[in-house]
Amino acid sequence: MSEAATEEAPKSKTKLIIIVAAALAVVLAALGVVAFMLLGGKDDKEAGAAPETGVVVPLKDEMTLNLADGKFLKIQLALQLTKEATETAGEKAADTFDGSKAQDAAISVFSTYKYNDLLDAKTKEEARKKLAAEVKKRYDGEVMDVYYRQFVMQ
Repeated sequence: MSEAATEEAPKSKTKLIIIVAAALAVVLAALGVVAFMLLGGKDDKEAGAAPETGVVVPLKDEMTLNLADGKFLKIQLALQLTKEATETAGEKAADTFDGSKAQDAAISVFSTYKYNDLLDAKTKEEARKKLAAEVKKRYDGEVMDVYYRQFVMQ
């Protein structure tokens, strides 16, 4: 081997290492940008932080609903609003908040249950959670939870 050939081999290995290192740095930088955009660049609301609680609005109207087996449920609800929804509704949120969507959701949810099912405390709580999920969806997250104020079956 000539002297020129032996000098060329280390130079080409050095060049190859530099090129690979530069490419790796570019790939890592791109991954960092993507990770920041997906994970770090969101505000608290977008990041899934729990909203602050506002007032509890008791719905004035009690409802009598038909259960799946022909029995009746007399129910009255209260809605836990978020702080933001409370501020939007103003000081008299209890008087101005429209509970129609929650009442409609209650009809949809409870009409699928039978009297004997709702005698069980676990099933009753399951129904409340289903109702709360449906109400949250219908009010676009302005309502955090639903409470029973009255629950009478016959």
